[in-house]
Amino acid sequence: MQIDQLILDKYRLLEYLNSGGFSSVFRAREEMTNREVAIKALAKTAYPSSRMKFLLTEFQAMSRIWGHPNIVSIHTVEPGKDDYVAWIVMEFVKGKSLHELMEEGALGLTDTLNIGLDICRGLKAAHAHKIMHRDIKPQNILLTPEKQAKVADFSIARIFGETTEFAETMAGTRRYMSPEQTYGAYDFRADLYSTALILYEAVTGRFPFSGENKEMDKKKAVGEIEEIERCPEVLRNFLQKSLHRHLSERHQSATEMYNELDRIRQDEYIKQASELIDASANSSGRKLVEALERYRKMFRLSLEDAERINQNLFFQRRQKEEGDKREKLLTQVEKHYTLAIDYAETENYPSALTELQKASRLCINDHGLLRIIDNLFGKLNTVSVPLSTNPTVEEVISLIRKLSDSDRMDLRTWLEHQKLVPEETTDITPIQPQVKAAGSYRHLIEEASPEYLLEQVHSDVQYPHEEEALRIFQKIQISEQLGHPRQWLSLYNKLGKFYQKQAGNFLKKNDIELGANCYTRARFAYTVAEKHRLARSNAKKGADYYTLLAHQFELQRSWEEAGKCYILAAFNHGYANMLSKVEECHRMATFCYFNAAESAHLNNELQTAYDIYLLILSIGEKMSVPTKLVSEAQKLMSEIPVVS
Repeated sequence: MQIDQLILDKYRLLEYLNSGGFSSVFRAREEMTNREVAIKALAKTAYPSSRMKFLLTEFQAMSRIWGHPNIVSIHTVEPGKDDYVAWIVMEFVKGKSLHELMEEGALGLTDTLNIGLDICRGLKAAHAHKIMHRDIKPQNILLTPEKQAKVADFSIARIFGETTEFAETMAGTRRYMSPEQTYGAYDFRADLYSTALILYEAVTGRFPFSGENKEMDKKKAVGEIEEIERCPEVLRNFLQKSLHRHLSERHQSATEMYNELDRIRQDEYIKQASELIDASANSSGRKLVEALERYRKMFRLSLEDAERINQNLFFQRRQKEEGDKREKLLTQVEKHYTLAIDYAETENYPSALTELQKASRLCINDHGLLRIIDNLFGKLNTVSVPLSTNPTVEEVISLIRKLSDSDRMDLRTWLEHQKLVPEETTDITPIQPQVKAAGSYRHLIEEASPEYLLEQVHSDVQYPHEEEALRIFQKIQISEQLGHPRQWLSLYNKLGKFYQKQAGNFLKKNDIELGANCYTRARFAYTVAEKHRLARSNAKKGADYYTLLAHQFELQRSWEEAGKCYILAAFNHGYANMLSKVEECHRMATFCYFNAAESAHLNNELQTAYDIYLLILSIGEKMSVPTKLVSEAQKLMSEIPVVS
C-alpha cells in the first residue's frame, strides 16, 4: 500500500501512522464524503486461519460499543484483497496518543484526572457488554486536540459468555498487566489495574515498578509502589488502592473507579473555586463568572454540578462573613457591657447608661427603633438614682425638681385628688390613661417593591413548602450577585410557577389562607420576572381567596383578622386594576377594623383602639368616598388623651 493510493475505489491513503504485530494504520480520506478516517490494514500473513477468531473478536466487540465518545469507533469493515485480509475503517482521532503526550513530560493533575475519567467511561461501556480490553496502555489511549481520551485497539479483547467470568490466556502488554493477568485467572478488574498504572506514569513521569519483566512482576505481586510521594497528595490513596497487591482491596468496577476519580476532581474544583471566590471580594461579578467558567471547563464539570458547587461555596462564604461580623459585634457589645458594670460598681450611673446605649445601638439596625432607644436613654440620663427605701424630704424635692412639665402637672392633679378624697375611702378613681401617638397615619401602609417583599417572606421559613421556595430564592440572590440578569429573571419565573402550583395544592386541602398567600407570592415573583399577565392572574385569585377568608373571620367575629384580609384583597385587586373591588374591600376593612377598635375602646385598651383608629384613617385616604365610619373613627380617636 502506497501514499496517495486509492483503495476500494473510495479511500485515498494520505499518511502512514504506525504499525503493530498484526496490522498497519493509515490516515485516509473517504472520497465521496471528504471525511478523514483511519484505516487499519490487516495483513494475511498475521491472520492465518488459526488467528481469524481474534479478528472476529475485535469486530464483534467494537460493534457492541460503536459510537461511545470515549471509544474509537469503527465505521465499517471492508473485505481485503491481495496481501490483506481486511481493512477496518475507523474514526480518525486528530490528536496524539497518551504515549506521545507522556514523552513530552509528566502531565498536570487536571489533565490526568480528565483522561482517567474518560478511560473509565469507555471501560464502563465495554464491561457492561461483557467486553474486557486486556491491553490498556498509553499507546492505546488516543487524545483529541481537546485531550478527550478514547480507548483504541480491541484486537485482543475478551468477550465473556453467560457462563465464563475469568480469562486464562496470558495476553496484553506485560509492562501494563495486572499481577493476576500474568499468572492467569483474571477478569475485568485487570483493565482497572492497567488504567491505574498509566495514570501513575502520566502524573509522575515514571513507572511505579522498576526492573525487567520478572523483577517488575515480583514488585507488582507484593505491591511495592515506588516513590509514591511523587504523586500529588490527592491521588496517593486512590493509586495505592488501585495498585494493591490483593485483588479484593482494589476498585471492583469501572464505575467505582470513575466515582472516586470524580470525587477527587470535584474536590479540586471546590478547592480552586473557593480560593477564587474568596480572592474576588472586591472584583466585578462578571470577572468572577468568567474565571469560574474557565475552571469549570478545565475540570470538565457539567453546568449543573458546577452551579451546585458554586452555590454551596457562596453560601459558605456568606455564612463565614456573617459569623465574623457576629463575632466582632459580640466582642464590641461585651466590651460596652463590661464598662457599664465597672461604672455601675463605682456609682457612675450616667456613664453606665451611656455604655448600655452604645451596646443597644450595635444590636439594632432599624432606624425607628434606634430613635426610640436614644430617646429612652436620653430620659434615663436625666433621672437621678432611685430613692432609697426611706427617702428624706430633700431627696423627694430634688427628684420633683427634675420632673418634666407634664409629669409635674400629673403629680399636681394626683395631689389635689388626694385632698378631695376622705381618708377612709379606698375606692379612688384612677387617672385617665394616655396613649402614645404612632406618627402620621399616611405612612402606616406602604407598598414595598416585590423583590423586598419576597426577601421578607423568605427570611422566616414556617412551612415545608417554603424550604424549596427558599432554595430557589437563594439561587436568585446568587445570580444577582454574579450579574446574570437572564438567569435572575428565569429563576423568578420558576419561583412564580412554584408558588402558583402550591396555591392549587393548598386549596385542594381547603387551606384558604395558605392558598391566598401563595397566589400573592406568585404575583410578586411573576412581576419581577416581567410576566405581567401571569402576575395579574395570580393577583386576582389571591384577592378572591383573601375575600373569602375575610368572610370566614367575620362569622367568627375576629374583626381585626377580617380587616387584614380585606386589605390584602384590596392590595391584589389594585394590582389587577379592579378599582371597584378595591373600593369595596376598603369599605369592608373600615367596617371590620371599626368593630375591633370599638371593642378595645370599651375594654379601656386605649393604645390598641388608637392604633386601629389610625389605621382606619389611613384606609380612608385611599378611598374615593370615605365611609361614615372613617369620620367616626377620627372623632373617637380625638377623645383619647395622647402624650407626645
